[in-house]
Amino acid sequence: MGKHSRLVVGLDVGATKIGAVIGEVSPEGELEVIGLGHRPSKGVHKGVIVEIESARDAVMAVLEDAEVMAGARIDAAYVGISGSQVVEDMAEGTLELRSQAITAREVQQVMEKAQSAVGTGDRAILHVVPQEFTLDGEEGIPNPIGLSGAKLGARVKVMTAPAPVMEALRRVMDLARVEVREVVARQLASAEGVLTGDEKELGVGLIDIGGSSADIAVYRGGLPLCIRSLGVGGNHITHDLAVGLRTPVSEAERLKQQFGCALLSLVKAEEMVAVGPARGKEGHVFPRKFLAEIIEARVEEMFALALHQIHQGGFQAPLSGGIVLTGGASVMPGMVQAAEAVFEMPVRLGLPRDIGGLTDLISSPTYAAGVGLAKYAWRRHLEGESPRTQHLPFGRLFRRLAYWVQDLF
Repeated sequence: MGKHSRLVVGLDVGATKIGAVIGEVSPEGELEVIGLGHRPSKGVHKGVIVEIESARDAVMAVLEDAEVMAGARIDAAYVGISGSQVVEDMAEGTLELRSQAITAREVQQVMEKAQSAVGTGDRAILHVVPQEFTLDGEEGIPNPIGLSGAKLGARVKVMTAPAPVMEALRRVMDLARVEVREVVARQLASAEGVLTGDEKELGVGLIDIGGSSADIAVYRGGLPLCIRSLGVGGNHITHDLAVGLRTPVSEAERLKQQFGCALLSLVKAEEMVAVGPARGKEGHVFPRKFLAEIIEARVEEMFALALHQIHQGGFQAPLSGGIVLTGGASVMPGMVQAAEAVFEMPVRLGLPRDIGGLTDLISSPTYAAGVGLAKYAWRRHLEGESPRTQHLPFGRLFRRLAYWVQDLF
């Protein structure tokens, strides 16, 4: 990016929208958002690129919008991948120690051994996250650096995505002439954008509700301990309305956006909604409560499935930090209250945080992942990471291990 070397860019390729966030690192090291781009997705189906040229055109249009606003040329970005494509596996590794005190390098080596034990097959590695360490059989060691022993062990979480999906993403970025610095799981990007450090430490559940999926991340002790995704999102609510109201999907989307409510009890009995004419039929008027009834059923199901996934991930007791909702579909009235009824713990709406610049424009859950990707890039910039492209889809990403070690300690 030449003279704009202090710029960082997040590019979120979602199922329904593609967003770009350009940030500038201030002399004081703060992140200032200076450019935004946001357009409907093209060539993307359920978070997977299915038409290379259409996706390229959409990405280029979004980047051009952001470039015009920022007054800068973009040639590299941190790119988000749909959480529905991310799978997590646990792996273990051990290392015979030779030094008197464990060093950061030895911690990285044992994590590399653990990662290498995972059979990725036709999947590409995105992230390797430490879960715990052992020393001479003693478990539950959070930070082994400086300790002494004969054998160091590590349990790590390895997050992967299908190699063909990564290859399609790489192809689109190549055609758009954008260097991919790193591909980031959407769950981690959104968490970076909206969660506080205290929430991550105490224990918090993040639910990013997009068009085709609801991506879940549970943090505790500062680390992501559970990553999941549901094949249910805002588009399913739209489809339910289209069927229930016997109206085209486009009209159902309009009704959802203008009059949707996720909790029936919040809608007054006298409120009415007009459905536009379709297929030669005249428009008609119906109670808004009917709209809310359809939406509430789908939202309740989605949150119940999310709670089940969180329980399956080993989190049976309520999370101290509660639940944070984000993503474009989370802004519907009643979503927070509906979630509180299902999860039986505090719920808040997750807005992008800890950034400067165009805060009025990005203060929406819609920008959670894009801002999170920019913050992800900002952290790398502060760490002094060189601008190397991630080799997709088969690159061995051991260089990312150093980040988790540093962040953990």
